[in-house]
Amino acid sequence: MSITAPLHIHAFQQAIAPAALGRIRPVAQQDALAVHTHTSCQVWQNNRMVFDGCAPHASAWVSVADGVSSSPCAALASRSLLQVLHTGATFPATAGELPGRVRQMRRDWRARHLRPRTQGAACTLASLLCVQGQLCAVNCGDSRIWRLRPQADGSVQWLQLSRDHTVWQQMLDAGEVQPDEADRYASVYQGLAHCLVLDAGDDEEDEASAEPWLHIWHGQAAPGDCYLLATDGLHDTLPAAQLQALWRSDRPAQDNLAALHTAYQRAGSPDDISVVALWVERGSRGPEA
Repeated sequence: MSITAPLHIHAFQQAIAPAALGRIRPVAQQDALAVHTHTSCQVWQNNRMVFDGCAPHASAWVSVADGVSSSPCAALASRSLLQVLHTGATFPATAGELPGRVRQMRRDWRARHLRPRTQGAACTLASLLCVQGQLCAVNCGDSRIWRLRPQADGSVQWLQLSRDHTVWQQMLDAGEVQPDEADRYASVYQGLAHCLVLDAGDDEEDEASAEPWLHIWHGQAAPGDCYLLATDGLHDTLPAAQLQALWRSDRPAQDNLAALHTAYQRAGSPDDISVVALWVERGSRGPEA
């Protein structure tokens, strides 16, 4: 089935509060955020930004990237990565093109931006492409993608489509720790197992090893679905239970996103944050594909 209803796009971005770093002056934003439709493409890296828009062709491509603060040129890493991925590229004809676009971006990004001063610059990526209701989500690192689907009883079902590439997640998968031990151990083992790095990496070797750095999910949207992408400034600041309590099925996605933003600010804005919501209007489906 294809979906012909418009897609609504809402986003916000905010840099870490200076007080969180013991400073007075604003600190440069290390996140980047991209919104790409058939008619426009924008990449932001602002200390404070709010965006509301629409993709009337029922197709949109959105991404967030988070510069790894311990790496050199972290802000350049996230911004340049999304510029290479989105800017100047034709809009994909199918959702299934996304993994190939990301693989090619990785090669082009290194070719264009790897210099002695940028060696080792790193960032995470979460990207979602929707084409007429067909979806593909990819991620590398700990930026996340969720599907929020309203239920008949008024609740909202949260499904994480991305996979955290962290040491903690690897330990969970191996059964070495339990989820309820997160408060005790996660802060120690939350280091990234994979991220995107400006280096002279061997792409052929990466592809031969089944690309552990790239997680891929395919699916189909339903009217009323909302797809939420965020850098770790969101889920590291607001626990899952609070996120889910703040997102209500009886109000628009724009208002729910504003509620997340307010809660993040009340928590002290302890990290850079970029969040984008892609909401499928409750319209009619098209004919069978």
